[in-house]
Amino acid sequence: MKALILAGGRGKRLNELTRDRNKSMVELFSRPIIEHNLDECIEIGVSEIILVLYYRPEEIMRYIGKDYKGVRVRYMIEKRGKGLVTAIENAKELIGDSDFILMLADEIVVDAKLKDMLKRFRDENLFAICGVIFEKDLGSIGKTYTAMVNEKGRAFRLIEKPKVKIDNIKGTGHCILKNEILDYIPRTPINAIRGQKELVDLIQVAIDDGKNVEIFHIAKDYVNINTKEDLNLAKEMIKKNNPRVLIVHNQMKYYGGGELLIVEMANWLTKRGIKNDILCLSSSKEVEDKLMNTEIIIPKHNVDLRPPGYKNMKDILMAIKAFRRKLKEIYKNYDVINFHDFPTTWTLFPRRKPAVWFMNLPPNLYSKPDAGFFYKTLNKFRIWLDRFIVRYSIDIITVAESMNQVRARRRYGRGSRLIDFGINYDFFSKGNAERARKKFNLKDRFVLIHSGILCNVKNQFESVKTIAKVKDKIPNILLILTGKEDPEYRKKLEEYVKEKKIEKNVLFAGYLATREELRDLYKAADVGLFPIGKQGGVLAPLEALCAGIPIVVSEEMETASLIKQNDLGIVTKDYANTILDIYNNQKEHKEKAKKAAIFVKKNLSWKIFTERMLKAYKDAWKKNKTVD
Repeated sequence: MKALILAGGRGKRLNELTRDRNKSMVELFSRPIIEHNLDECIEIGVSEIILVLYYRPEEIMRYIGKDYKGVRVRYMIEKRGKGLVTAIENAKELIGDSDFILMLADEIVVDAKLKDMLKRFRDENLFAICGVIFEKDLGSIGKTYTAMVNEKGRAFRLIEKPKVKIDNIKGTGHCILKNEILDYIPRTPINAIRGQKELVDLIQVAIDDGKNVEIFHIAKDYVNINTKEDLNLAKEMIKKNNPRVLIVHNQMKYYGGGELLIVEMANWLTKRGIKNDILCLSSSKEVEDKLMNTEIIIPKHNVDLRPPGYKNMKDILMAIKAFRRKLKEIYKNYDVINFHDFPTTWTLFPRRKPAVWFMNLPPNLYSKPDAGFFYKTLNKFRIWLDRFIVRYSIDIITVAESMNQVRARRRYGRGSRLIDFGINYDFFSKGNAERARKKFNLKDRFVLIHSGILCNVKNQFESVKTIAKVKDKIPNILLILTGKEDPEYRKKLEEYVKEKKIEKNVLFAGYLATREELRDLYKAADVGLFPIGKQGGVLAPLEALCAGIPIVVSEEMETASLIKQNDLGIVTKDYANTILDIYNNQKEHKEKAKKAAIFVKKNLSWKIFTERMLKAYKDAWKKNKTVD
């Protein structure tokens, strides 16, 4: 099954919005209109997308390229725009022998049931199936077409732009057609008023020839965008059909990877017209300034949130109590709750609400091997309680790493959706290396960077040990450690650095004032070294990769499988010999890193991440729409 999208339109009635662009490239919630249709193609699994273009085709071709989310895209450029049927005829060679789904690039069909429509087309071996809506405003039916059908939905008459309102059926351009429809193009009459062949007449010729054509109720809301009023109507329809989301996270004061993820996702949700707020125990001006239109809600509490997080069980219980108290007040204002990290997952129970858990950091509820009977018994109860709460109150678990998919299955007996992290490639690829060299005196140094909160989980100790092992073979080596600091952990690092006499080879850069400084350091570095433990720190290596430097990560790290499967960097236990190899073969490793950076650019964006999370929100919402 191929997709044929007709995107030739000039869109004169949109006035200044289309003076220098194709109508289908007008933005609707920060995305071109055509992209809404492209996503529908991906959802139903088409083998190829064909775009027929006329007005300003170069803009569309440049934006979409040769493929869209892994599906091949081919183009047919018309010399003259002469209607839908002629456009289909011009694409005949590209369609080949395939059946195809037809779409109009300036249409918005909200939450189209295309999978169900395609299933019916195949199960009943139909010649064609036309997506329709049941329109309350009968006057608007005259803008498209209507259908006269029997009680089973078989069409015996299609009427283009009817002047007399026969029924409430309003046709859309979403039609699935047998390949043989192409044979009826020569027999299609030219419309006396418009002077061109019409899609409705093409299908009618097939109906008159005895072919089985049916209608399908494709959606509740639909608009063909021809005016600014239509564009505004599309925005309202999309808003109405999207859930209001409350994101629950432990804290937003320290702008680490988890907080960056939430800010990026919140802003993309806002761009999509989706109401979203954040419930957390702390905030910062930096975070608030970066959020576009998201409110941060902070309940009253006395929890100590200094890095690296909760200090003891008492703090965790206090946090749960604070969250529960505030959620009781506000949870009915939202359609979906999105929990991030333990113990937020315990804060709504036993109340019910459509819920999605982004399981980045599953709870560590297991006692030490030498724990006594009391603590082992207590942990067994905590494990049971955690499993019960998650099974009862979480509808969908999403994870960013296959390791957590295994954890979700083992701990909760639940499947989970793998959603790769997003990375802001455009930002991190544009660092100023020279600026960082001057500020940190990096001239003639072989620079390794390890960014992230200085703490046991990030494992900066292993990076420092690596420097001690290789400093004699790479005398000009310098390790830069940057991020918020756990004072006790830094003290241990400093003691080791002094013991090994590598003070000149390790630089504690501290918490950088801006992320621009961080990207400058990435650009000036020669290697990103990240011997990170089982949890946390997953974004930093991929951010460094955007700068075009090779990355070295631990086998334990959450995104190790992603990096290994796509050959994005080196996954190892032997950091010292790996660094020596990179030093001795710098050109080879740099070239490999540049190719890996292109993979990140194409496949790991926050836009893609948010779209997949939004799909999880919608699925949870629709599953539980009657739940208060």
